[in-house]
Amino acid sequence: MIQVIERAFSILEHLRNNHVLSLGVLAKRSGVNKSTLCNILRTMSDLGYIENDGRGNYRISEKFKQLAQPLPEEELLRSQCMHFCKALAEETRESGVIATLRNRKLSVLAQSQYPRSLMISMTVYENLSLYHSVSGRIILAFLKPSELDEIIDLHGCPGAEWDGIETHAALEAACRQLRETQLSIMVNRADGIKAFAMPVFDAKHRICGAAGLTVPLFRLEERKEPEILKVLRECVTKLSFANINLNLTNKTWRLL
Repeated sequence: MIQVIERAFSILEHLRNNHVLSLGVLAKRSGVNKSTLCNILRTMSDLGYIENDGRGNYRISEKFKQLAQPLPEEELLRSQCMHFCKALAEETRESGVIATLRNRKLSVLAQSQYPRSLMISMTVYENLSLYHSVSGRIILAFLKPSELDEIIDLHGCPGAEWDGIETHAALEAACRQLRETQLSIMVNRADGIKAFAMPVFDAKHRICGAAGLTVPLFRLEERKEPEILKVLRECVTKLSFANINLNLTNKTWRLL
């Protein structure tokens, strides 16, 4: 056991519950001599984890209290999604994104890019279209009929954004096909890219988001695309098992 770390945590335990203690009292309670204790307290103060009240008394700082508090739900959600997104980008050596539906619009929770000489511009993930993106389409495919109706009421039918779909029946047929494959694919030859997305489900197998990849066409050799899809499938499986609930139809998100 590293003694100085043990002593530092002993000091924090004595100062918990908003206690304000003098050097003498801390030395007596911790069993550390005042000279050693002064050095530890000075270091902890310099780091911002305890404070001297100016009269020789010490207390835990707000910085430490915030460190001990759980992250707000949305921040925690984005942090967890970023963890998976970075792993996806690193394993494929491409650009990854995790998105959900918020207020009936597509919202990006995390995006990550593997550093290499030629990379996809991350601007492709800015203002993603619900209809003209692989993530938006795969999420729509697994919505309840009533939820899909709400999307159509708000945005209308896709039209030019999705294969000229102009009717509810045509949109449902396209969604049915995506449900069967659980994979959404788009090729943009003008930009030289191909995008893939798969659905992410919560613990009750409800759609809660999508994980996707964007890859330059010239890097998509025949043997590479199956490898990329395998990694993407593993990513969405891990996300689903992480029990992340993105609450698609509500304004707030929560973790299960």
